[in-house]
Amino acid sequence: MGPAATFMRLAMKQGNRVFVHPATRDELVEGKNPDRVRQRLAELAKFQMLDESPISAQLRNQIGPVIPDSNNDRDLRILAALNANAANFLVSDDAGLHRRARRADIGDRVLTLNDAVAMLEGLEPTVASPPPMVSPIQSYALDFDQNIFISLRQDYDDFDKWIAKIQGDSDNRDCFVVKDEDDNYAAIAILKTNEPDCEYDFIKPVTKISTFKVGPEFSGNRYGELLLNAVLQSHHDHRVGSAYVEVWGHHQPLIDFLATFGYVEAGKSAKGEVVLAKMFGPRDENLPPLEYHVRYGPPAVSRRANVFAIPIIDRWHDHLFPECIPDSGQLSLPGFAVSIRPWGNALRKAYLCNSSSQQIRPGDAILFYRSGFQTVSVVGVVEQTVRSWSPEEVLNLVGGRTVYGASDITQLASHSSGVLVVLFRRDRVIAPAWTLAELRGNDVLKAPPQTVTQVKETGAQWVHQQLAAT
Repeated sequence: MGPAATFMRLAMKQGNRVFVHPATRDELVEGKNPDRVRQRLAELAKFQMLDESPISAQLRNQIGPVIPDSNNDRDLRILAALNANAANFLVSDDAGLHRRARRADIGDRVLTLNDAVAMLEGLEPTVASPPPMVSPIQSYALDFDQNIFISLRQDYDDFDKWIAKIQGDSDNRDCFVVKDEDDNYAAIAILKTNEPDCEYDFIKPVTKISTFKVGPEFSGNRYGELLLNAVLQSHHDHRVGSAYVEVWGHHQPLIDFLATFGYVEAGKSAKGEVVLAKMFGPRDENLPPLEYHVRYGPPAVSRRANVFAIPIIDRWHDHLFPECIPDSGQLSLPGFAVSIRPWGNALRKAYLCNSSSQQIRPGDAILFYRSGFQTVSVVGVVEQTVRSWSPEEVLNLVGGRTVYGASDITQLASHSSGVLVVLFRRDRVIAPAWTLAELRGNDVLKAPPQTVTQVKETGAQWVHQQLAAT
């Protein structure tokens, strides 16, 4: 079953309503094949049509001027409906539409078809599956006959010569792959860990990301974030001064994705590719804490960040942070198997609770206190907090970033305090985990936290010292 059919099956099964926008119909009627136009319009007639929403002056300013009745104008009309909450999410594979949505600050609510399928699948009961893993591999052991390399061969001349080059340079390469159950490469990254002869004036030592790709059939599972986490950890482990990647302009989704994690445009290559670079020093300690984390991490927590402890039960912890699940060699208790959903692969996640706290700010550090184990093994950095009593508003905010389903969100929203939505970025895994005794001994906690708890100054200083040392 293809992704479109899977999307419709899950949407109807879960009682979700699917709409189309008049702008989509207007685009279809301009088709040059009359038979094809009639067929597409008949398919469109199966869905409920939205009414037009007024286009606000703010949205026009964010998107910029458009020519009436052009494709850009139709995009603007569709985004106006999303901005007015006519629907919770917009599903489209149009890269330009995604780009304009980000400009209007509603990019998280525009999903590719594969992302939409993954989100709906995440709300389905499912059998347990092992966590997807990023596996390091020597460059000489890479299988270049895998399908994931087909488009790369098309993009670059002398691809086979490049293969021979990296195979012979294994000591200076970090390579990471994500495989499916049939050992097909779902995603791959190849890094040249030290490029002393880098042609760009970047801070040394310099790492070049030679290849970063997720197979199109595996999109929607946040494999890009899973893979990028390994890349960023490589940067950190090698203590690089900067890292860069050259990307052809037609790969705009990749450019936008990397920009979200601090890789900024730094010019063009001799071939005309966009050069994206991430600098790791010298660090500006006066940056706002969230900007500090995005620019230099993960891992990177500003010393200006406040520290909070948040309790989380083991089941939700395993869903949200599958990398912390004990390895398969240990005993698994019946009934406690954990299935891995897209949010578990993501660097950007969401946590929901009924805490009345109003103290958390962007850039603050979160210690996720695992209640059953009485340990802290994950640190997050806050992007945004929102309090809401509307399940729909919460769903719009969290999308595929949270472990909670629609019924969980509805129950949380019914609380008198509403739902505290904490959108955050995973900063790092603490290994070995900090125990309750250790946290008590260093004034981080007095007792197991029952709700969002701010760590006092002495304890916060200890936390920052530990994070700076790793």
